Amino acid sequence: MLPEKDLKVALQGIAGVPAHGPFSRCVALQYLFPKPVPAPSVPPQPLWGMGSKLYGGRYTPKNSFETIYLAEDMVTALTEVVAIVTGLSGRAITLASGPWVIVAVHGVLLSILDLTITANVQTIGSSYQELTGSWRYAVGQQGEPATHVLGRLCHQSKRFDGIRFPSSKNSPHGVCLAVFPDRLKSPAYLEVFDPQNNVPQRIS
Repeated sequence: MLPEKDLKVALQGIAGVPAHGPFSRCVALQYLFPKPVPAPSVPPQPLWGMGSKLYGGRYTPKNSFETIYLAEDMVTALTEVVAIVTGLSGRAITLASGPWVIVAVHGVLLSILDLTITANVQTIGSSYQELTGSWRYAVGQQGEPATHVLGRLCHQSKRFDGIRFPSSKNSPHGVCLAVFPDRLKSPAYLEVFDPQNNVPQRIS
């Protein structure tokens, strides 16, 4: 990744692109209700993005800004949270884990930094290995992880409402998005597809 000063300049030269759902989101049941409010007193919020702010995410520094992580397909959504893995035969294997809630999300995003475009990755001086590698415990890592710097600068610029990036766990076809809800501008929105109205939520 380019040094922060150069990266900020490079991002100014990249045009954001629109993105349209449906997307998929997988949420641990325990995080379906915002904390520390007791679950019975508030409706479920599958688009609650404060978890990434509180604990950090690939493009979200801890204690920074809210981010909603989505995938472009259900398998990638489950794989990203390690609810399933793919064996050597290519067959998906379900793991024993706590309960998960997966929802389809309709949405329109207006200005995404698309890191599945090779030219954009080259412009910011990064690589597929850097974007999909470990951001928590990178060997020899000093200071802020590169993807955190990128996410922070994208959010600060107010030019992007999210980042589209290759999945680190469902390669080579899985694609994910990190959406900044406080950067959504009309007519951009995200809305849970829920005909039975069990977990309705819309943000815009």
